[in-house]
Amino acid sequence: MIPQLGLAEMLIIAVLALVVVGPKDLPKMMRTAGRFMARIKSMGQEFKDAFTQIGEDEDLVNLRKEIDELKAMGQLSNLSDEAFEEDMRALDEDLRESATPKDDKVDDDSKT
Repeated sequence: MIPQLGLAEMLIIAVLALVVVGPKDLPKMMRTAGRFMARIKSMGQEFKDAFTQIGEDEDLVNLRKEIDELKAMGQLSNLSDEAFEEDMRALDEDLRESATPKDDKVDDDSKT
């Protein structure tokens, strides 16, 4: 667990820094400490981004392997734009039929 600093602790640290470093060099030390903390944050973010990139690369590799396996099985070899459009139209028609209320469907069937 990370210890938390309250107002009293921060005041004690500030007074000690003022006494140890002195009022003349305190602003310079604070700037240096700020830059150091910014570098640490930057390095942490780079580390995190590297792991994220590794995970994304691994996902893409797995996806490519699955596509290659499907191609090898012959399931994707007959896939064309026309076949895809036919499948999408059939799916659209099925969805529209299932979305139509049954009462309207019964009325339409009884009229014919």
